[in-house]
Amino acid sequence: MPTLAAAEASNAGFAPSYIPVAVFAGGTSGVGHAMAEALARQTKGRAHIVLIGRSAEAAEKIIAGFPKPVDGDEGWAHEFVPCDANSMASVRRVCAGLRSRLKRINFLVMTAAGPRGNSMVETGETDEGLDDHLSMRYFSRYVYSKELLPLLVSAREQGQHAHLMTVLGAGFGVKLASSDLGLVEARRSSIKFLQGVVLSVAALKGMIRGVGYNDGLVAWFAAQHPNIAFTHIHPGQVRTPGAILEAGWLLSPLAWVITRLRHLITVSQDECAQYMLHGLLDADRGLFIRDNHGDIVSAHVFSPDHTARFVDDSPTARKAGVLNGVQMKGYGGSDATVAALMKYTEEVLSEIK
Repeated sequence: MPTLAAAEASNAGFAPSYIPVAVFAGGTSGVGHAMAEALARQTKGRAHIVLIGRSAEAAEKIIAGFPKPVDGDEGWAHEFVPCDANSMASVRRVCAGLRSRLKRINFLVMTAAGPRGNSMVETGETDEGLDDHLSMRYFSRYVYSKELLPLLVSAREQGQHAHLMTVLGAGFGVKLASSDLGLVEARRSSIKFLQGVVLSVAALKGMIRGVGYNDGLVAWFAAQHPNIAFTHIHPGQVRTPGAILEAGWLLSPLAWVITRLRHLITVSQDECAQYMLHGLLDADRGLFIRDNHGDIVSAHVFSPDHTARFVDDSPTARKAGVLNGVQMKGYGGSDATVAALMKYTEEVLSEIK
């Protein structure tokens, strides 16, 4: 486990000859915001950084604080692109816009979890019929990944860094479900503790399943693009404005106590960003499951000529925690369940125009 000083020292070695292009989906708050700032400082502003989020006001303040390169440097830019990541149509429009004007992306970092990301009581569907918890924790990240991968491929073809990172809850080995993948049935259920206190089954499952779904996401695309790095990483307990547990009015004292206790075991978002940046810069190609210090929990580097195999009927393909015949610590998918999840995802997204 690297110390903070070791992570910072590792990051300090990043000095590419080219202008890196980094896209932060969820970059206007929390860990995404802190990672964008850390990269801007490391490159002395000599980077093309794209913040994707909802708040133009927040983005303007963040970008204003980025260091600016010296006169004569060309190719750098610091910009904001508005997007409602609860809308897959909005995410697609943003991706189409980026593809139309960017020639490459070196780093695609996805951190947005949504306004209900920490709620155990609120659940529902988006206007497009997706589960509230899964829309940003999984579906939007899938769309960003699929739509922007050609730009990551372009960066790799130029001999540059090419890394996709999703920041959520890596390393817990959450098994992929085989039914009710969109939590439609779960939204019809609730857990009643006392009168007036209702916990949503869908909200609880959404918080957990999103983690396993992100394992599947990086595994699927890593198998298709063996020359690019894909990481699912755990940020740990971070002191961010959105990291407040919501558990209903009667259990709110408990939630308050838990939130206060977290201050004893949490790190600032700036400290977290150094560990996350360490994980982002310390990879060449393959699949990585990383912990909250950027350490590798497990990894699998595919052969350059690998052809994705997620559909055979062998016992190994159905074994949880095994990717392409390799046992992966902290990984919850199997080749069969990942294939089923991707098929379901494409079917759902095909209905959204």
